[in-house]
Amino acid sequence: MSCNITDVYYARCINILTKKLAEDIVHQTMLRLRRNINVISPTGVILASGDKMRVENIHEGALYVAKNKETLIINEDNIDQYPNTRPGINMPIMYQDDVIGVIGITGDSEDILEIANLVQLTTEIMAHQAIIESKSEWHRKNNDYIFEALVHGSKLDAALQERIHKLPFPLVAPFQILLVSLDEPLYTENSIPFFLEDLFYKQPILSGYSQLHEYYILLTSCEDNTQQQIMKALRKKQQKLHSLQIGVGPTVQHLSQLPHSYHGAKTALKFALINKEITYFEDIELFSLFKNQDSEAIRAFHQRVLKSMNAKQLETLQAFFNCNLQLKLCSQQLNIHRHTLTYRLNKIRELTGYDPQYFEDAVILKMACDLRKL
Repeated sequence: MSCNITDVYYARCINILTKKLAEDIVHQTMLRLRRNINVISPTGVILASGDKMRVENIHEGALYVAKNKETLIINEDNIDQYPNTRPGINMPIMYQDDVIGVIGITGDSEDILEIANLVQLTTEIMAHQAIIESKSEWHRKNNDYIFEALVHGSKLDAALQERIHKLPFPLVAPFQILLVSLDEPLYTENSIPFFLEDLFYKQPILSGYSQLHEYYILLTSCEDNTQQQIMKALRKKQQKLHSLQIGVGPTVQHLSQLPHSYHGAKTALKFALINKEITYFEDIELFSLFKNQDSEAIRAFHQRVLKSMNAKQLETLQAFFNCNLQLKLCSQQLNIHRHTLTYRLNKIRELTGYDPQYFEDAVILKMACDLRKL
């Protein structure tokens, strides 16, 4: 007999009252009430108690509560019906319509009756929070599994299709992958997943942790308006976190093409880490043709082209390219006179044999500069 992912998950939810959670409930509750508290499984096993000797014993009263979903008061009149119990109040811990455990308060029922409902409510809140966190964790892991499978070209078999079916939205083309890198202290890094969850709340977008300091964003039903809003939010975040860099992969039309978008985003992210700005794959696609940027041939190429240029000349050349070969704009950016800029560009031409103001030469110089940075 087989069971699907949802069956396994919800079976786990019903048994979410772990020993650790039970001990937390007992500890937190007894700090405030200063009375003995028992947390008991639906099968009657005492999971945690202020009285350590009672742990792992069977509580007959809890069995009654779990079966009938109702509170049971044990006192001198009925204690004989429930062996191995003590006077007190025992109440069900409910999740939706299921009993996931029993909370017991030891003592005279008349003395503890007023606080019993509050104890029950507090316990259910703690249990519900644990279930919600477990559910969120499952969804995050499911998202990560789907993303990893799709971008590495895994076969779209029944198991993967079932996981995709559990998503709160269908995967509809077109698709686009963004990779976000953050090299910050741990406390800052932990804020990124929450930022992404808030940004993509109720949107058909997968996001999550990819690898060390790296997060993925998979856009589905990718429209220009949606992408513009997302990029605006990411730029705003980048202004606060200067080490946040973003590589944007190409848009694709089929799930089978996601590896192409992913590798494009990886390539774009490499340039983003250098240029310190959001980088689109289309803008650096030419460099993706160089499969091995560390090869000796490429190293020899940029060393030959750039020759003996000093740091100031390299900075001037890069600024000239950033300004799209516009002399006036570049001189303003560098805060120098236009004639000074022209002199520097002529000096670069003399050193390299390539004229930055001539298109074909500029292409070669630009490639050499970027490959040198890589």
